[in-house]
Amino acid sequence: MNKNKHTEKKRSFMRIPALVLALILPLIMVFSAALVIQAGIRMDSAEDLKTKDYFQTSAFADSFYSKASTILSGISAREILDKTNEDAYIDLGELYNGDSLSFKNTSGLAYSFNDLKEWSSQTIHSNDDWIVLSLTTPEGETKYMYYSDFKKALEDGVLQLNANSGALKHEGISQKDWTERILSALSAEYADGGIQSQEPLKNITDKNGNVVYTDVADMLTPIFEIPCAPEGYDSLLDYMNSTSSKTRNFKGNLNDAFEQLDNARDLFSSWTEAAQTLDEYSNDNSNLHYAYTDNTSQKIFTNTDAAYTSDLTDISGFSDKKPYVFLSVNEAATDEKNARNGLMNLNLSAAANPSVGNWIDLLRNSTYDENCSFLAWIDDTSLPVQDSIKTDRQHFLTYRTLFIPAAVITMISFLLFIIDFIWLTVHTGRRNSDSGNTDTVQPELNFFDRIYTEAAAGLVCIPALGVLTAGLSMQACTYNLVSSLIILGITIFLITCLFWIGYLSLIRRIKARTLWKNSLLRKCLKLPRLCLCKAGKLIDFFSRNTISRIRMVVGLGVFLFLEFFFSALLAASDGWFLMFLLLFLLDLGALFCVYKIALGRELLLDGLKRITDGELTYKIPEKELRGDQKAMAQYINRIGDGLDAAVEKSLKDERMKTELITNVSHDLKTPLTSIINYIDLLKRLNLKDPEALKYLEILDSKAHRLKSLTEDVVEASKASTGNLSLEMTELNFVEMLYQVMGEFEERMENRHLTLMTHLPDSPAMIYADGRRMWRILENLFGNILKYAMENTRVYAEVLLEKDQVIFTLKNISAQPLNIPAEELTERFIRGDVARNTEGSGLGLSIAQSLTQLQGGTFKLYLDGDLFKVCLSFPQKISPTALSAPEDPHSEAHS
Repeated sequence: MNKNKHTEKKRSFMRIPALVLALILPLIMVFSAALVIQAGIRMDSAEDLKTKDYFQTSAFADSFYSKASTILSGISAREILDKTNEDAYIDLGELYNGDSLSFKNTSGLAYSFNDLKEWSSQTIHSNDDWIVLSLTTPEGETKYMYYSDFKKALEDGVLQLNANSGALKHEGISQKDWTERILSALSAEYADGGIQSQEPLKNITDKNGNVVYTDVADMLTPIFEIPCAPEGYDSLLDYMNSTSSKTRNFKGNLNDAFEQLDNARDLFSSWTEAAQTLDEYSNDNSNLHYAYTDNTSQKIFTNTDAAYTSDLTDISGFSDKKPYVFLSVNEAATDEKNARNGLMNLNLSAAANPSVGNWIDLLRNSTYDENCSFLAWIDDTSLPVQDSIKTDRQHFLTYRTLFIPAAVITMISFLLFIIDFIWLTVHTGRRNSDSGNTDTVQPELNFFDRIYTEAAAGLVCIPALGVLTAGLSMQACTYNLVSSLIILGITIFLITCLFWIGYLSLIRRIKARTLWKNSLLRKCLKLPRLCLCKAGKLIDFFSRNTISRIRMVVGLGVFLFLEFFFSALLAASDGWFLMFLLLFLLDLGALFCVYKIALGRELLLDGLKRITDGELTYKIPEKELRGDQKAMAQYINRIGDGLDAAVEKSLKDERMKTELITNVSHDLKTPLTSIINYIDLLKRLNLKDPEALKYLEILDSKAHRLKSLTEDVVEASKASTGNLSLEMTELNFVEMLYQVMGEFEERMENRHLTLMTHLPDSPAMIYADGRRMWRILENLFGNILKYAMENTRVYAEVLLEKDQVIFTLKNISAQPLNIPAEELTERFIRGDVARNTEGSGLGLSIAQSLTQLQGGTFKLYLDGDLFKVCLSFPQKISPTALSAPEDPHSEAHS
């Protein structure tokens, strides 16, 4: 027992340093690995580790090449910008064709170098007056004109719009007002200008009526001012109008010319920027020296005060300890020998990159001079100037020293991390059992382990992602090395803490077997089963209750669906007014239904009150009611009839009782009167016998008491006294069928049902109630939506045969119908496939009853999966106008 306790204490004690190592080792590993990576970045190859001289590394060779490339680009740009003579041009044709610039006018469309240089330093100003219009001449040539010039020509009468425009004649406005409207629309490319077509801009004439241009259009070119003009022309449009597209050397169109003109501005901007970079390599700012000479013009570019010969041949002063490069190219060939000798001090091998060939191509491609030389070197290898070269050498020396120790630390910390990772994985959550048996291990869970698995993952991953995002954002905004390292350390530490919290919790859940048991996904997978049970109970509830509850739920569901559907369309659609109108009509219909229900409720309450108040003959008006309320009214009226009959019977019984009492009273009253009279006579005889007088008084008292009782009985009270209609009219069955199919079109598309119709062109007139007929068709199509198989066809056909209008509707059922056709028309009978639907089982029964009430026939045919219903009505031939009745859709559902 003591040994078990000692083992448990030892394990608990070891967990603390293990967790500390788990948090610290990632920091050490990341920082040392970052140091190794940085050293690798500073040294392009492993060969750089073998030398202590930075100038003998390939990293320095790459840096030297990059700086030489920047210097040559700047020299070339400065040389170009110094071309201030009047003979220098920028040819747009060369830019369009992608040719090298010759600074000559080769295509005929060229701008003065000085003009473009001056324009490139200015800010571009947009101006609507610089809108360019494209005008087509009767000969088919395209001419160009500024919008301002076109507007002025119209206002001065030099040009006139098409006076024969039908739009102009129909508008009935003046030529001046019409011109203003056309110009306004033209500047906006026919947008919101009141122009229904381009007809007013066809056949533009001069003041004499001669057609000058057959069409006018907005070129939609960039709208900016161009203060300079091509050589030999007043403007770019002058060049395009003065030359033919078939003969001019510039093969592009006007938009191409504008694009190349903008590219020329960009060229000057890039040249200016490149030339300015030479300031960064001045003698005071850089340890790198350069000298470039144009051997043709004898012009030298250098950042030193030393004097060099024009051909830079005096390079004997450079010792082998000074890194330098000397390049020379001419028309005949490249001085590759001198170039190779000069590059020897850059520690280049035959396969080095950049190679000798790269250096030679650099000089050849970076300058427009065909005979030039370039010398670049580092004069003082101690690097007295603090520039990027000196910084790179300091980094090289630092990282070269730290590379091997950092690599060793990285490997050791990685191995320790793996060992610690395995130890924590094995021992987390373990503890000895209370019995002291070391072989019995029980997982120990904390409060975090009892949270739902997915919720725990979110509590770990989401904060970790937030910490990582915040750390990267702060790193991007921090340029101080110390601050950057602090931010990196904090970020790694927090992410490591979150990782261990999540990982160790995952291991404990696996050991305790609660990973899946305590999962939200498991509960969600149980949810369908629970929902099915609840749905079964709900179906059982509705099956044992009135159909009105199903109708209420279905009606409410349809209303809410349409309400949300139209609301979503109102928010997402541009045609908000139509969506708002549909939503308003839907709410209005719902309000009407609620009003009808409330009205029916008031009628029922009023009828109950009047009947309970004694008006047993009162009848609730059933015509104002529908559905369950009508049935309730019928039941109440029947109750009133029963009460009236009961009251009548009660009154009759009372009358019979009264008659019996009256007759009996009459029969009793006659002898009783005689008895009283005789007693009175006896009292008048002056009898002396006291006994006789005593008896006579008793008789008189009893006789009068009996008379009083008889009169009271006669005064008893007497009692007092107290379906489906059709509106038959002529209607066109085909038009009504079109209306119903239109109502169901979208819902059938949602069910992937294709409606195939075969309807006559002539009207099919019948004599029926429009509302009841609509209800029949609605029930039939609704039955198809519920029970038809998806991705099938529905066939609707109307035939006119033997003075009969025969309507046939066929579809394929989703499941075989294994019951006789006659049973489907019985109430509460449905196909086996649809027993889980919201249907009431009354649709076909109601349709059959309404059909028969209106003098029609209703037949059903079942053949396996095929469901077919056939209606027939006598055809009514009427000379009256053929029109469909008003849509009774809402009333049929009220």
